[in-house]
Amino acid sequence: MIKAYSSSQSPKISILMYNKMRVCENIAADNYTYPFVFRACANVCDVEKGREVHGVVLRKGFDSDRFLQSSLVNFYAVCGEIASARKVFDEFPEKDVVFWNAMIMGYARKGMVFEALEVFEEMLEVGEVKPNEGTLLGLISVCTSLKDLKMGREIHGYVKKEMGLSREVKLGAALIDLYSKCGCLDDARKVFEEMPEKNAVVWNSLICGYSQVGSLHEAIDLFRQMGNSNVKPDRFTISALLGVCAQTGAFSLGNWVRKFAENNGIWDAHIGTSLIDMYAKCGFILMAREVFDRIPSRERTVATWNAIISGYASYGHADPVITLFHEVKRSGARPDSITFLAVLHVCAHAGLVDKGKQFFDLMKYYKITPNVEHYGCMVDLLGRAGFLKEARELIMKMEIKPNAVVWAALLGACSIHGDIETGEWAALNIFKLDSMDGGSYVLLGNLYAGARRFSRVKAVREMMVEKGICKPPGCSMIEIDDVVHEFLVVDKSHCRSLEIYTVLDELSMKLKMAGYMPMLSLDEENIESNPST
Repeated sequence: MIKAYSSSQSPKISILMYNKMRVCENIAADNYTYPFVFRACANVCDVEKGREVHGVVLRKGFDSDRFLQSSLVNFYAVCGEIASARKVFDEFPEKDVVFWNAMIMGYARKGMVFEALEVFEEMLEVGEVKPNEGTLLGLISVCTSLKDLKMGREIHGYVKKEMGLSREVKLGAALIDLYSKCGCLDDARKVFEEMPEKNAVVWNSLICGYSQVGSLHEAIDLFRQMGNSNVKPDRFTISALLGVCAQTGAFSLGNWVRKFAENNGIWDAHIGTSLIDMYAKCGFILMAREVFDRIPSRERTVATWNAIISGYASYGHADPVITLFHEVKRSGARPDSITFLAVLHVCAHAGLVDKGKQFFDLMKYYKITPNVEHYGCMVDLLGRAGFLKEARELIMKMEIKPNAVVWAALLGACSIHGDIETGEWAALNIFKLDSMDGGSYVLLGNLYAGARRFSRVKAVREMMVEKGICKPPGCSMIEIDDVVHEFLVVDKSHCRSLEIYTVLDELSMKLKMAGYMPMLSLDEENIESNPST
């Protein structure tokens, strides 16, 4: 029973049964009991209980049991107690492959990728144990985290030579994921085609790969092939498809995927969360809310709350965002860094300076360390409201090094309020980080143009020409009759571009007749004087 509950959805019961066996029934545990207790402690991340049981194991003299000790390494590693895991690992003399795998995966989960690779090299040097599927899966996950394509290819070569992909379906799926996240979709597709046996995990890996790069048609085509191959799509398949629909704005197709999922009984909070995200990004926030309200409150994860809060935040709807944030707390869910990022974002766009400061300070209560994105939102919040001195002071006090996004937020605020001195300081720091950032040159030029310092505008433009810099063109997409059309600034490649520009000319004429006068900026001057930019 302890073993059964340790891997169930209620691992705490496993720990309760262990306590009952020892205390109430006065039955002593043996070396077969403890590995499952450690598994249960790992699944609920109960470090205190795990340490207590570890003490019992030592007192009973089970510290020489290999299976028990490897489960202890895994427990500490899963709970993030990597130093304790390494201590147990180093002190055990005769390590089997499970031992080595537990340590490699422990480092991989913690994001300590170089340490994981060092353990693997140590394993090869010792030479007593041969790597198995678990070892290679751990290493591939490390390469995926590092986006280390060279090492990934070496492991791929080892897999093909020593194991083959015909049997090792999990390894094939992991390699597809590696190549996809490294942007090598052709290599991912090749691994996929070479695999004679493909389960849902393999199909999902490639569908997710195409989804991550926004290749809608390839993802949908693969989904149809999956159906024809008699492999049943699961919730991960549906979520991946909804993700690519969200990226490309393919609302109609997203609706079709939803109906497919409902008709085939593939529905849970995970899919609901993906649907919320898709509807919000496609411009249908009320439909996103309808899906959110449909998910039972007990099934809503923090990801579900984040999806609806981020959806409202992207539209600048501050009131529902703040209301939902307080509902998160009442529901028993715990806001995370993404929740706070969405709330700070909407406060910045709604000009809610005091509220934004309160939420930023509240992060300490939840023991969330602000990352560079949170600081960027706060700089944007203060800058938009005209508190440029305070925004500058916040940057100086940051516990982490500000990136180009933080400096760009300050530069953008200076452009709005005409603070040339602070704007030049921000631009100088941006160019130290990325001297080819075209958008920042445009912001600086607009700052000078607003102050009517046209000689400096000219100097910025000449600098851009000299360095070969141009602002990346704006891009938008729209779905019509299940086809997604993409448009770039000053782009005439679309087959109906003549009609499009005719309508744009009519709109421009009506705007001028209504009295609209465009604000002079470096961006507009560039487009008018040099359309190729």
